[in-house]
Amino acid sequence: MLVILTNINLMAKTANYLRQTSLNEHQLNLVFKYPIGNVKHFTIKGNGIVKHVYDIENTSLPSTQNIGQYKAKGVQAFRIAQYNKKVLRVVIEATRYMKGSFEIKGRKLTLLLPMAKGSIKKQVTYKKHVEQKVKKNSRKNTQKSYRYNSKRKYKTIILDAGHGGRDVGASSKHVREKDLTLSMTLKLKNILQKMGYKVLLTRTKDKFMNLKQRTDYVYNRKGSIFVSIHANAAPKKRTKGVRYEGMEVFYLSLKNSKRISKTRAVYRGRKVYSKSSYRKMVSSWKFSQSKALAHLVRKNVLSNVGREYKIYDKGIKRKDFWVLLATKMPSILVETGYLTNKDEVKKLKDSHYQTLLMEGIANGINRYYGLL
Repeated sequence: MLVILTNINLMAKTANYLRQTSLNEHQLNLVFKYPIGNVKHFTIKGNGIVKHVYDIENTSLPSTQNIGQYKAKGVQAFRIAQYNKKVLRVVIEATRYMKGSFEIKGRKLTLLLPMAKGSIKKQVTYKKHVEQKVKKNSRKNTQKSYRYNSKRKYKTIILDAGHGGRDVGASSKHVREKDLTLSMTLKLKNILQKMGYKVLLTRTKDKFMNLKQRTDYVYNRKGSIFVSIHANAAPKKRTKGVRYEGMEVFYLSLKNSKRISKTRAVYRGRKVYSKSSYRKMVSSWKFSQSKALAHLVRKNVLSNVGREYKIYDKGIKRKDFWVLLATKMPSILVETGYLTNKDEVKKLKDSHYQTLLMEGIANGINRYYGLL
C-alpha cells in the first residue's frame, strides 16, 4: 500500500513536481516534470524489515497528484512524503532481500523492487538487464540531430587533441591518452559542425606535434576560441587527501610562471613571439573571456554527463600551460578524467560517455556565444 503524507507548509517551492507513477512486478517508476538531479539512498533496519529511503533533491509532491495504492511481493508498504522544502522522500519497507538499486534517466526515476523469495541471484541478474537496457536506449539516443544555427558559421573554433605520435601522454593498461583525445576531439568536431560552426583541428591523426607547433597553428589562423582536450593521470607519489578522479577545466594564469620573461613568451629557454603578440596573449580581455568559457563548459559538461553517469567535479583551475599562453584568443584546456582510476577509465573508453562529454563542451560553447 502506498501512503501519502503531505504537509502544505513543507511543500517545495521547486517547479519540478511529481507528475505520475507506475508499478510493475519488479520496479516502481516515478516521472517528474523536469530531469532529476541527485538521489540519495540509505537504509534503516529493524524488526525483520529493511526500510529503503530515497531522498530526491529539488522535487516536490503536489497535493493534486493522485499516487494511488500499490502492492508488491516482498514489500510491506510504500510511503512518499515531502521531507522538506527541497526534498521529496520515498520509503519502501521491504520484507525480502532488496538491493536498493535505482536508475535515473532524464525525468524518470526507477526503483528496483525485491524479486521472488531467495532470489538474490535473480535480483542481481535483473539489475544488470535493466542497466544494459538503459545503456542500449541511451546509445540509440546519441544518434540525434543537433540544432543548426546559421549564425554559428561566423565562429571558427580550433580544437586540439592532446599529445600524438611518439608523445603518448598518460596511459593505462587499456588506453593511451593520445588515442583517447583524438577520438573525443573528432566527436566534438562532428557535433560542432552539425550545429553550424566552422571547426579546425591541430591534428586529425596520430601525429606528433610539439607544443610550439600547435600554438603556431592556432596563432596563424583566425579562430575565435581554442579548446584543448586531455585526460589526466595520478602521479606515482600521490598526495594524501587529494582525490584523483573527475574532470576539470583550466584557463591561463601567469602567477609564478616560468614561461614568460618580461615581455616575451619563453619556449624551451628561447624568447619567442613579438612584444605586440605577447600583449595580445596576456590581455585582460583574453583572461576574462577564457574564464567565462571555462565556467560555461564545466557547467554544461557536468549537467549533460550527470543525467546518465556519476561525474566528479574538480572545478576550474588556472595554469600557465603553453597552449593556454601562446594564443591570442580565449583558450581553455579540458581534463576529461583520470586514466589511472579504474572506474573512470572504463567510462572514458566508452563511445557513448565520450559523446556526452563532448556534447557538454559543445553546449557550453553555445552558451558562451549566446547561440542556443
